[in-house]
Amino acid sequence: MITGGALWRRHLLGIIVCLLTMRVALAADRVVLIANSGNSVSELNSLEVQKLFLGLTVYAGGSALHPLRNESDQLLREIFYQDIISMSELTYERRLLALTLQQGRTAPPIYKSSRQLVSAVASDPAAISFAWATEVANDPRIKVLRVVGQE
Repeated sequence: MITGGALWRRHLLGIIVCLLTMRVALAADRVVLIANSGNSVSELNSLEVQKLFLGLTVYAGGSALHPLRNESDQLLREIFYQDIISMSELTYERRLLALTLQQGRTAPPIYKSSRQLVSAVASDPAAISFAWATEVANDPRIKVLRVVGQE
């Protein structure tokens, strides 16, 4: 006979195993920095990417790039703040607001759907964004610039 405490622990253990399994499955997919396949940019370093998403002008191949934010899921949002711009959400939002008020710069557009984001990048030669590698694999309209977190 299983007591209430033992049943609760077994249930909790099941939840933990399930969450760890999901985390491992998600970890297998990598976040990649992407661009239109016709874009002449071949690489962007972390500082250039950070500047780009802060609304500063970054040039590659003679033309100005512009960022598109991918907020299609919560884990991508967390990766964006931690690994792409390396700042908290509050600090990032304050910096964007300051740039908007002081210099008239606009915040990068936000996409809540990965399908719409990929279509936007595919139709805009100057767009730069990030996505799960599996979402852009084998899409001839998109090129991967690098894996996020690897310089």
